[in-house]
Amino acid sequence: MKNITTILSELGFTVPEDKAADLNKAVAENYKTVAEYEKLNGKLTTMTERATTAENTLKGFEGKDFDAITRERDEWKTKHDELIATHQKEAEERDFNEALSAAISEAKGRNTKAIMANLDLEKLRGSKNRDKDIKNALDSLRTESGYLFEDNGGKAKFSAPSGNGGNPGGTITKKDIMSEKDPVKRQRLIGEHSHLFVKGE
Repeated sequence: MKNITTILSELGFTVPEDKAADLNKAVAENYKTVAEYEKLNGKLTTMTERATTAENTLKGFEGKDFDAITRERDEWKTKHDELIATHQKEAEERDFNEALSAAISEAKGRNTKAIMANLDLEKLRGSKNRDKDIKNALDSLRTESGYLFEDNGGKAKFSAPSGNGGNPGGTITKKDIMSEKDPVKRQRLIGEHSHLFVKGE
């Protein structure tokens, strides 16, 4: 961008050196360049648009009670916060269930629902080291209730009732279990081999 002294010089007018500074100062105080004008005009347009928006917003409040407006704002904020909290809780529950189901599958669990019913789910949900605690809980359950897992908790998978003409050392059947004379032992065997009592077996 050319200054005023350069423009005058190109037109054949010579400005004395001791007057050049005063001329430039006077021009700067009284005139604006095209670039400066466009910049100022852009700011003015933005300010006008904001003023129009504010005016329209204020018109929307006309005839309304300020307390009612405040209550409405607070109600919408509460609804928004509740929606966010619900969404977050659902996402956390979904992640927890997926992690637990994957861990049960990896542990060769027979029935996910049955295994979950034997776990302290609330404690596991609040765990800071969820994956590790889920694994520990499943390992403990395998020891206590091996029949819930395909490997029977590392114990022998089958054990025929004694003294009832069953199949010692072979595969135990529903008939073998029901022929057990000791009711306490019979109930234990039913629990250990619950898969035999599923409908259709």
